[in-house]
Amino acid sequence: MKRKLAMTLAIIILFIPLCLLADFYIISPLFNIYHNSFVLVEYLVISMSGIFLFIFLLAIMIIQHHLFKKDRYHSKFYIDIQEALNRITRGDLGVVIDIDLNHDKHFIELAEKVNVMAKELRGMEAMRENFVSNVSHEIRSPLTSIQGFTALLKDGKLSEKDRLHYIDIIQAESLRLYKLSDNLLKLSTLDSEYAPFKPKAYLLNKQLKDVILLLEPQWAVKNIKIVVEDEDVNITADKELLNEVWINILNNSIKFTQTYGEIYISISKSDKGAKVIIKDNGIGMTTDTITHIFERFYMADKARSRKNGGSGLGLSIVKKIVEIHKGFIDVKSSLGIGTTFSIIIPYK
Repeated sequence: MKRKLAMTLAIIILFIPLCLLADFYIISPLFNIYHNSFVLVEYLVISMSGIFLFIFLLAIMIIQHHLFKKDRYHSKFYIDIQEALNRITRGDLGVVIDIDLNHDKHFIELAEKVNVMAKELRGMEAMRENFVSNVSHEIRSPLTSIQGFTALLKDGKLSEKDRLHYIDIIQAESLRLYKLSDNLLKLSTLDSEYAPFKPKAYLLNKQLKDVILLLEPQWAVKNIKIVVEDEDVNITADKELLNEVWINILNNSIKFTQTYGEIYISISKSDKGAKVIIKDNGIGMTTDTITHIFERFYMADKARSRKNGGSGLGLSIVKKIVEIHKGFIDVKSSLGIGTTFSIIIPYK
């Protein structure tokens, strides 16, 4: 249609000067050549103006056609983005928008952000499912033990020794449930944007020494030697939260250090903040274990961890608290050699 219109305009514009020429040289021969030449020039100028007008109109038509196609091209991409967002709101997280780099850069940036958002949501959903599965398992396990041993206690034929043994198991499993629920509550609170944070100034090295004394029953019974190198380090932090960090890490070191082992603790100042090193010569960890150690419910030795009342949440809590303080935590370990935790907490 557009091609036919363009051809028609071309014919009309080119036909007009030809008619004018015929009029001058055939129909009106009485005009002198000189006069006709001037008039011819005038009409040729008019004719050329018509040609330029035609070219201008044709250019506009081509540009409009291109813009229309481009607009439709971008509109489809925009609809794809909108549809992807609608699918995400409906819970379909398997969304991936195909991105053509020929699109407008703003549309490309928007599509990339939608893809990143969908990927992050998929990761969060996987974590949520894993979390629910782990919580269910960790709760079900002690409850099953409690239920089973409670049923056995109803049997009047049990010896006093067996009865006391079953009571101890029920007590230990109840304590494990309590610790699990307590740790879940702590994590939930720490994950919240309204997590309580009550910083105050205090001596960090004194806090570590208090925690060591608190845990003396655990390390003394295994004849573990505690070596402390410290200096006075003043920090402004949430003392109660950091208490959780030191208790969790030291508890782990004590659990996985053999009898007559050694735990070395250093508290010093650094350019980035207060530096705490807790090093043991315990059983150590594999490289694979280290990569997962801060994941929730991760336990390298599940049987041993449960026996010791662990739930795989302690180090997740530790990492979260350190992050809340804008600090840094690092772990190095070798099987059969031991593990070293390095923590830096900003002074303020």
